[in-house]
Amino acid sequence: MTFEKPTNRFRDNMENGVFTILFEVASPLKTDDLSVATHYLKAMKDAVFKDTSIETGLAFTDNALNQETWNPADFANDLEPAEKSRSIIFMSGKKSKPDLIADKINRCKSSGFLNIVAVTGDCATATGKTRPKNFDSVHILNQIAENEDKSLNTGCVVNPYLYTASAVYPQYYKLVKKIRKGANFVVAQSGWDLIKLQELRWFLESRELHLPMISRVALLTPEMAQEIISGGRPGIYISHDLEVILRKESQYGFAQFASAQWRRVQIQAAGARLMGCTGIMISGLERPEHIQTVCKKIHESFQELNNFDDWKNAYINYLSRAEMAPYKRFYFFENLFLRQHPEVKFARPVKECECSSREKSNYRICRMLFKNANMKFAGEHYLAKKIFAGCKGCSYCRIPLMQFVCPELCPKGISNGPCGGIKVDGKCEVSDLECIHSKRFRLALWKNELDSLEDRYIRPAV
Repeated sequence: MTFEKPTNRFRDNMENGVFTILFEVASPLKTDDLSVATHYLKAMKDAVFKDTSIETGLAFTDNALNQETWNPADFANDLEPAEKSRSIIFMSGKKSKPDLIADKINRCKSSGFLNIVAVTGDCATATGKTRPKNFDSVHILNQIAENEDKSLNTGCVVNPYLYTASAVYPQYYKLVKKIRKGANFVVAQSGWDLIKLQELRWFLESRELHLPMISRVALLTPEMAQEIISGGRPGIYISHDLEVILRKESQYGFAQFASAQWRRVQIQAAGARLMGCTGIMISGLERPEHIQTVCKKIHESFQELNNFDDWKNAYINYLSRAEMAPYKRFYFFENLFLRQHPEVKFARPVKECECSSREKSNYRICRMLFKNANMKFAGEHYLAKKIFAGCKGCSYCRIPLMQFVCPELCPKGISNGPCGGIKVDGKCEVSDLECIHSKRFRLALWKNELDSLEDRYIRPAV
C-alpha cells in the first residue's frame, strides 16, 4: 500500500513564483441564514475555479468585528479537494486558547485545508470589567511547529502601512519572529501607499528572507470606503487626499465610481507584481459574476504595465500626485520608488525613538526589583509590579522578558510584538494610548537589546 502526499497547488504556485489571485470570502455570522451564505459560496467557487489565464483561489476569513462567525474550514468544507488545495484559511486567535487553536488546526486538516494563515484577530469587546484575550499569531505558528506537521503550509500577516519609526520597527521585528516560527509566506495588509509595499519587499530582501508575498487589495465600494474612513476596519486607513478623491468619484454615479476602482485595482495589482509579490488577495468583491472581469482586467494591466518605470508613471499620474500616506512619512530605506530593486541595503537611522528620562528611571527600578520575576511565583511583589510595570496579575510573569513592560497592558494581551490593527501613528487600535510594543522597542534600543525583539519567544500565560 502506498500513501501519496496530498497535493497543494497553492504552495507549489508560491514556491515556483506563479502569480495567483485570491478572492476573499468572509465566513458568515452564526446569526445569518447559512443557506444564503452557502449559495453565495457556490457561486463564488464556480466563478473562481473556471479556467483562466491567471491562477486563482479562495481565501476564507472570519473578520467580523465582535461577532461570532462559523469556522471557515467548516463553512468551506464542501469544496472539492482540488479547490481546497488552491485556497487558504485565515486562522484567528481572537478569544482563543491552545486547546481551541488545536481544534481549529485539526478541523482544517480533516477538511483538507493545508494552507493556514495565522492572525491574532481583532480586539474583542470588553465584557464587564474584563476583555477576552487573543492568542497571538506567533503562538499559533509555534503550536503548529511544535506538532512537526509538515503537511501544513503556514503563512502570516504584516501591516507595512505604518508611518512612525516606533511603529514600523516592531512590526518588522515581529515579522522575522513569525518567519522563524515557521511562516512560509507573507500576506501584506490592505493599503494604498505602494511605496510602503516596496519597503516591505526591500526589508525581506535585506534580511535574505526570500518568501513569497501576497498583497491584499481592496475593491472599494462607497460603503466600504466610508467604513474605513470612520475607523471601522482596524489596521486599514485612507489618507486625506485619497478620501477627497473617493468622495469626488462617488459624485459621478455608481458606474463611474466602480470604473475608477477597477482601474485602481489594476494599478495596485501590476505594482505588486513588479515589486516581487507572488500574488494578490482581492477583498470587497460582492458579486461572483465580476470575478472573470477582475481576472481579465488584471491580466490586461500586466501586459500594459510590464516594467517598473511605466508602472510608476501610471501610478503617479492616475492618483494626480495625491499623497497616499495617511500620516507623516517615515521610511525604512532611502531611495524607495526611485528604483525597482535595492542597490544598497541601508536602513534609515532612528531619530525619534529616544526614551524619556522617566522611562529610563522606571526601567532601572523595575530591573532592580523584578530582574528574575519570570523565575519566581507570579504573585510575588504584585503591588510593586502593579505600580512600576502596570502588572495585571498573570499565572506566569513575563515582565523581565519584555523590557519590564507588562503584556497584559495590551487590550489583546499579546506579548510577541504589535498586532496588525495598530494605527498609522503607532497608537493602539482601541484607545488613544501608544502601543506597548512601541515603548518596548524604545527601551530595547536604549539597552542595545533589539535582537531580543525577534529572537525571544514569549510563551502565553494561560
